[in-house]
Amino acid sequence: MVFKELLTRRRSIWQTWLLSYLTILLLPILLSIFVYIASNRTLENEIHQANNALLNQVRESMDNSFQTMERLNIELTWNVEMQSLLYSNKYLKSPNDYNYDLYKISQDMKLYKTAYSQVDYFYTYLANTNMVILPSMVREGGFTYNLLHQSPDFTAADWKNIVTRPDFKGFLPVNRMSDDRNPNKAVAYVSTYPTTNGEAVATNVIMIDQSRILGSIQNVELFNKGHVLILNEHNEPLVTNSGVVLTEDFPYKQMSESSGFFYYEHGGEKFEVWYMQSSRSGLKYISMIPSRLYWEKAQYVRNLTFLSILISLIGGGLLTTFFLRRNYNPVRRLVQSFSGKSPIRMAEGVNEFRFIQQAIDNTLSQMEQQRHLLRSHFIARLLKGRLDSQIPITESLAAFQMRFDSKRFAVLLFHVEPTGLFYERIEGMDPEEKRKLLSFIVTNVVEEFAAERNRGYVAEVNETLVCLVNLSGEDDEASRADLYHIAQASQQFLMKHYHLHLTVAISAIHTTYAGITRAYSDALDALEYKLVMGSNEILSYEDIHRKTNDAEVGYYYPLQVEQQLINFVKTGDYERAKLTLDEIIAHNFQRSPVSVAFARCLMLNLVSTLIKTISEIGNLQESFLVQNPKRIAKLTACETIHDMQIQMSELLKQVCDYTAAKRLQNLQQSRKHALDERMVRVTEYIEANYKDPNLNISTIGNEFELKATYLSKMFKDYTGEGLLDYINKTRIEKAKQLIAERGKNIGDVADCVGFNDVNAFIRTFKKYEGITPGKFKETIAEQHVR
Repeated sequence: MVFKELLTRRRSIWQTWLLSYLTILLLPILLSIFVYIASNRTLENEIHQANNALLNQVRESMDNSFQTMERLNIELTWNVEMQSLLYSNKYLKSPNDYNYDLYKISQDMKLYKTAYSQVDYFYTYLANTNMVILPSMVREGGFTYNLLHQSPDFTAADWKNIVTRPDFKGFLPVNRMSDDRNPNKAVAYVSTYPTTNGEAVATNVIMIDQSRILGSIQNVELFNKGHVLILNEHNEPLVTNSGVVLTEDFPYKQMSESSGFFYYEHGGEKFEVWYMQSSRSGLKYISMIPSRLYWEKAQYVRNLTFLSILISLIGGGLLTTFFLRRNYNPVRRLVQSFSGKSPIRMAEGVNEFRFIQQAIDNTLSQMEQQRHLLRSHFIARLLKGRLDSQIPITESLAAFQMRFDSKRFAVLLFHVEPTGLFYERIEGMDPEEKRKLLSFIVTNVVEEFAAERNRGYVAEVNETLVCLVNLSGEDDEASRADLYHIAQASQQFLMKHYHLHLTVAISAIHTTYAGITRAYSDALDALEYKLVMGSNEILSYEDIHRKTNDAEVGYYYPLQVEQQLINFVKTGDYERAKLTLDEIIAHNFQRSPVSVAFARCLMLNLVSTLIKTISEIGNLQESFLVQNPKRIAKLTACETIHDMQIQMSELLKQVCDYTAAKRLQNLQQSRKHALDERMVRVTEYIEANYKDPNLNISTIGNEFELKATYLSKMFKDYTGEGLLDYINKTRIEKAKQLIAERGKNIGDVADCVGFNDVNAFIRTFKKYEGITPGKFKETIAEQHVR
């Protein structure tokens, strides 16, 4: 019935929400249709661009490998010993040197093999002697074929035809036998030396296995499902990932440009073919991807779009009905709640939100009338340190139209004597109205005087008027004068015009918001001296305590006793500190009792001693005394000497526990500092002695008179790195510097950084740097060339 009644209203938000939800529902459906149409048009172009980018990435990776083969060929071709072997006539006079020179070239090839780790194998075939120079050895041509190429698909004649053809330089497909005697397809860069008399002199053969080349495209999904080929300049397949053989009808002529795209049908299946030619190696890179792989995804997108539209219509309709009912129920309950409690009634033609707004405006108007009471409550909580930690104090100040210009605060307490002409004039008035009138008069007068140089806010706390003063200046003396002026001016004005007798207590000046509570506590302490000083006085907290400390007759608490208590507290000796405290209290209250005022002064002096002690051994702001001012307030509220002694004992126990913990912390920091110094000395020792081949964990342990295992564990716990690793890394870093300076070979560098064995140096260098010293040296040389 409720929903039916609301629906009959012309301007109910039910209809507005329904139209809004339907609009929101139709919008994603329309967007889905538009996105599908647009994406279907651009899908093909994006696929082509993506595939072209992938193929370009493969080309860049492969060109680097092929360029490495060409660089190695240049190294072999222009090797001084090789040139002398092939083109000098010295062997006519010294034929015995020929075999020695072959051996020297094979040793050079051994170094090349280490430097060119990307190349699987290489050799040089000598046509005139049918000999082959390999890394570390020289063999006859037939033996080399059986060792490296023997395969039914690659005969000895095929091999001989490759290595003996004159004036040839390019990439050819070959078979290479692996170490376990399995034939592998490989790409060979074949380069013949310049001929003499039209006959081949020698040929370099540099090989990379096809499996190494294909490793770069194994993670590309489309390439794994399609075909990737690399063709040489004669359109001979060098590498293929699927073993596909291009038939004679393959349109090679369409690959005349540097890159391009075309369709190709083979075996009843349509392929999308991308190709590009390398400007560096002259090779052609081809990818043949079945078209169905792409358009299966497009069909999937189309079906998914239609399904999402259908689900959106059905699910959206159900969710619209559900959320419409669910979201309207809170609004309906709000309307019913305001209708029952607000004097405003929902008029015809006004929707629910408009009615709620009117009701809230009326409520806010009533709250504005009570703002003064709320602000007074806020100030009271601020003075007592009971603010809500979830609400920032700045937000609360803004809400009550208050502002603090600084973080320096003081508190004035006003005690109104319940006698005088003012009360005689208002006889017959309700007591509550009397209190409100009195509060109104004092509040306006005090805030007006406080506003002359500072900011003051008056509130009623525990039937006492309190003025929180936010001091604008930074000079303590000037601020104290301002506080005394506010108290004196208010006291005189109210006495002259309203015959009100005031006793005013002034607190000390405190900083930070936490100091407001302490200022309020100061003022309360000062007001207690009204019993001693009399009424109608201005009681300054600082003046009272200054006079108390300067008095000749007071309480027993000499400096030597205070120093004893400080020493016991510093060491955390609670038992002896407690005994000293008990002796002080007994001397003051059992042998020659002092007044209550002096008792409270003694109590504050003892607390001051504890604060000074904490300040001397650590950060006072981090201690519980500063962070928990209520602890001291609880102590000052003691009504009996016995209660005071119990509270002081508990506080003393907490301070002793704190000092004991602080001493332990300082001891731990001292030990850590000693460990830091020892580790610095160890690293400095390694820096100074890394050249010594005998430098190890044991020698370092002997140097610092520590066991090797203990030193190693201590170093790893401190740095997170093993001591031996640190030694090796230091040596490798020094080796890199020496290599970069040039002029030294690898063996000299190894000796300079503490390695007796050059092979051990090479292994260690590659372990930490990922490359051999020779490769690192070559990289540095290339950078200098650039």
